[in-house]
Formats: sequence, structure tokens, C-alpha cells
Amino acid sequence: MQTLIIEIDPELCNGCQVCVKICPARAFTLIDKTAVLTGECTFACDHCAAACPQAAIKTSSPDFAPCHLTTVTDSTELTATPTKPGELVALMLARRSCRLYTNREISRDILTDLVNIAITAPSGTNSQQWTFSIIDKRSRVTAFGTEIAGYYRRLNRLAKKRWLRQILKFCGKPELDHYYHEYYDSINEGLDLWYEKNEDRLFHGAPALIFIGARPGASCPGEDALLATQNILLAAESMGLGTCLIGFAVEALRRDAKIQKTLNIPAPEKIYSVIALGHPALTFQRPAQRRKISINWID
Repeated sequence: MQTLIIEIDPELCNGCQVCVKICPARAFTLIDKTAVLTGECTFACDHCAAACPQAAIKTSSPDFAPCHLTTVTDSTELTATPTKPGELVALMLARRSCRLYTNREISRDILTDLVNIAITAPSGTNSQQWTFSIIDKRSRVTAFGTEIAGYYRRLNRLAKKRWLRQILKFCGKPELDHYYHEYYDSINEGLDLWYEKNEDRLFHGAPALIFIGARPGASCPGEDALLATQNILLAAESMGLGTCLIGFAVEALRRDAKIQKTLNIPAPEKIYSVIALGHPALTFQRPAQRRKISINWID
């Protein structure tokens, strides 16, 4: 559990009860018109200090550090509407999965800033148990791609065996048969291109990868990692970078622990997303199209 030291200045507190109402752990009580910490601060969310109109609450923690960005002008001051909704939507519409990159590398300062932006996302019970691992050299991306290609080559050899697929289906395990019918041909084509022509259909020539995972102990680790992932996707777009989620890499890491070991990512961590990113070789001229959606209004 994270440690948060909370100090209340009784001279500044005017008994407004904002901290009492906003604390998810219900740790505050109003006594003699002054806020008092009477419960345990289990969330370490810092809502109390952030919301106090009198600045009567101060918090500190050895586990926390202020967000500081190197390549982006940042500010700790909050405004009512820091970004116009239309501008945010325009950024979301502009972002597309990039599958064509230049050879230009991304600096570690930019990659570090993307991680710092990622962790501004919410996490279940404020656990913040997410993890980030980064490959920032194309040669290392290629080496990892060879590990992934090896996994799918072995999988394709198994999927090609009709008798094995049928036995597994009979035993209530239709996954291999489903894989064969949905992915075998396209994966086989990609493997041929990888081994025979050195053409990268997996990471599309991206010079960097970010792995987002979680340590044990989070209440909803997958959701936490994916919320952080979305922050990276949008922030990267605003920086002029292209990104693409690589689900095939996530699946290979999930099913073959040896691949994660080659990356020096500790075994207890579970990877939920892999982002390929780099400088796009072309610029899209029109926003992404989306299927019509039907909303289920619940009265």
C-alpha cells in the first residue's frame, strides 16, 4: 500500500467539509468545525489536498514525485477548461494506426515524457501498479520480432495438423481451430516475408516499442494498463509521432514466458499492450471513419 502523509492546518481550515465529502476512504471527520483525519488513508489519492479551497491540507509521500516533462511545456496549474472539447476531439479523430515509419529514431527524453504522460491516467483504487519497458533501437525491435516470429512459426506448425485441431475441439478447446481458420494464412504470409525478404509486417519498421504491463496487486491491472496506453497514443499523436497497437506481440508474450525473459521483464509482470511508435512516413489527410453505433438508453 502506498504511503501518504497528511497534515491539516487548523488555523486555515474553515470546516467546509470538502475533504469529508470527497475522500473515497471516508478518512476525515469534522470535529469542532475543523477537519480531522480519523480514518485510514487507503487510497493515497491526494484528493483532499487537491480539492481543499483553503489549502489547509498538505500531503507528502516518499512514493510520489511531481510530473515533469522534458520535451513538452508542462504546467501544474489547473484551469476549468484546459483544452477545448473540439480540439481534443480533433486530436482523437486525427489519430490512426501507423504502419509506415521513417528510419528516424525517437529520443529517450520523448519516450520518458510519454511514460510520464501515461501515468496521469486513473487506476483502480489508485494502485498505480503499471509497468513500462521500452525498446528504443530498431536493431533490438528486429531481434524481438524474431522471437515473436519463432513463436508463430511453431504455432502454425501445430495449427496445420488437422487431427490435433479436431481432438482439441472435441475436448472443448476450439481455440487452435479458430486460429487456423482466422489467422493461419495471413500469419504464414507474414512469416514468409519476415524470413525470406526481411519485410516487417509485425512492427511495420517502427524504431521503438513501449510495453505496458502491471505488477501483482492491482485491483484491475488490464484496465489500468489500457488507460495508460490510450494516454500514450494521444500524446504521441500530438507530438507528430505515429503509433500502432501490436496485439500479436501481446498474445505471444502471454503464451510463451521465455520471450518475456529475453526482454528482461520480470516474470511477475503481465504485459497488456505493446505500442509500436516512430515518425510516420506519410500524413493522413482525412479523419478516421467509424461504424454507426446504436446506444442502449437505460431508463
